[in-house]
Parts: sequence; C-alpha cells; structure tokens
Amino acid sequence: MEWIIIVLIFGCVSTLTLGVISFVTTRSKARKRLTRLADGTAADIGSISDSDAASFDEPTGMLESILGRLARNPSNGSEEIDRVRLRLVQAGYRRPSAFKTYQGSRVACALVLPMALIVVSPALGLDELRFAVLACCSSALGLVIPSMIIDRLGNARRAAIVRGLPDALDLMVVCVEAGLGITACLSRIAREFSHSNPILSAEFELVTLESRAGKTNAAALRSLAQRTGAAEVSSLVAMLVQTERFGTSLADTLRVHSDDLRIQRLQRAEELAAKIPLKMLFPTVIIFVASMIVTIGPGMMELMKFFDDKSS
Repeated sequence: MEWIIIVLIFGCVSTLTLGVISFVTTRSKARKRLTRLADGTAADIGSISDSDAASFDEPTGMLESILGRLARNPSNGSEEIDRVRLRLVQAGYRRPSAFKTYQGSRVACALVLPMALIVVSPALGLDELRFAVLACCSSALGLVIPSMIIDRLGNARRAAIVRGLPDALDLMVVCVEAGLGITACLSRIAREFSHSNPILSAEFELVTLESRAGKTNAAALRSLAQRTGAAEVSSLVAMLVQTERFGTSLADTLRVHSDDLRIQRLQRAEELAAKIPLKMLFPTVIIFVASMIVTIGPGMMELMKFFDDKSS
C-alpha cells in the first residue's frame, strides 16, 4: 500500500510541474505573438501551418530555456551535429535552438528516469546491485528515448509527404499545361493542399519563399529534398532539375512520374495488407491459449482432484 501512495504522489507532483511549465510557456508564446502583431513585425508566410511557422521563432518558454541550459554548446562544422540537425529538420524542428533543446531533453530524461527509480525502489524492494543495474539501464534508456521520438516524427512526416505527392503532381500537371512555371505551380499546390496535407503544403511554400528570396529553382528544390529526406521527393527533384536544364516536356514527365508514385503507393498498401495475418498470429495464439485455460482449466482441475481422491 505504501508504494502505491509513493507512486501517486510522484505522479501528481510531476503532472502539476509539467502543467505549470506548459501554462507559462503558452502564455509567453502568446504574449510574444501579440507583441509582434501589434508592432507589425509578423510576416505573412502564406499557407504554412502555425506549428511550422512557430518553428522559425526563438524559444521563449521556460521548459525550452531549461533544456537549453542542460545541453552543451554545439561546435559548428561537426559532422555529427550536422547530421542531428538534419534529423531535427526532417522531423519538423527548424529553429536554431532545436539542437540544444534536443540535447537538453536527452540529459533531462537520463536524470529523471533514475530519480523516478529512486522513488519507486523502496516499494519494489530492490537490493543495491539490482538498483544500480536498473539505474544504469534507465539512464541509458533516457538518452535513447528522444532520438526514438525524433525518428518516429521524421518517419510520420515523410509518410504524410509521400502519401500526398501523387495528387500534388496531378495538380501540377494541370498547372503546367495551363502555362505556369515550376515556382507558380508549387505556390498553387501549397494553397490547394493547405487543409488536406498541411505538411506537404508547408514544404512547397518554403520552396516558393526561397525562390522569391533569390535562390535558383534547382537550389530551392534540392533544399526541399534535403529537408524531407524522402526518396520519392529526391527523385522528383532530380527529374524537375533535369527537365528544366534540358528543356524537355514537363507535363509528360510529371504525368509519368505521378503514375509511378501512385503504383508505388498501391504496392505499399498491398504490402501492409499482406503483413496483417502474420502480425495477428501471435496475439491470436495468446488469446486462444488464454481462452482454453479459462474454459478447460476448471474442469481439468476437478478431474485431477477426482483421480487423486481415487488413487488415495
């Protein structure tokens, strides 16, 4: 009973702390946004969603400030740091402080999990050796959890982009046949897909903004492929760059590429459908065994008791 009370107290204190931090962070972000709107410094970036637009702002929340202080100062030019920053960008975190926040979250998780183990250990009755092993394992798990979350967010983001890419290319074919250029086509797609696929819309809108800022179409498209990290987008960018360089028919090329992407999407759906029976096999076996134990178990126990009485 005592360990239940300890766990409940720890959960209540953690929830209250996180709630206060979230409340202060939300108020500070709202206050900063109202200030920017009042002095006219807020820029209209078209169809980019609020979450993606907020990723360009500097952090003002208390939680992000604490996590930033826990992280070490990054040294520019390191390949490992550049690789981590690219993963963060592909997961949707583009602001300069994202790297320090990510590193601080790893340190915080590596400290919080052993502290939680210290609170729970009296109820579990762990000896010193087991506690040391579990503390080391929980600290290592805390270092890995933020990386796993970033990878899952990046994969979900890439899946959303790839899922909406064939439909976007169909609209792009219509725009090209109407006489629009690549930048105008991407801007049109960003407006049309702002509700159905906001992630793809935001990425295309960033391409148009980079083109307006002075980048060439090829450089802006290569940045798109690097930000998304999807092989389908990379092939599309290579095709658009080659088409613009050699002056071939863009509409026909886009139509063929759209058909290929749609076939690949259908094949991925068929692959997932084919994996369902194998994934359901193990839970089905567990449910079947549990049902057999519940159904036949009492009868078997009575039968064994009957034979024991007869033998005695």
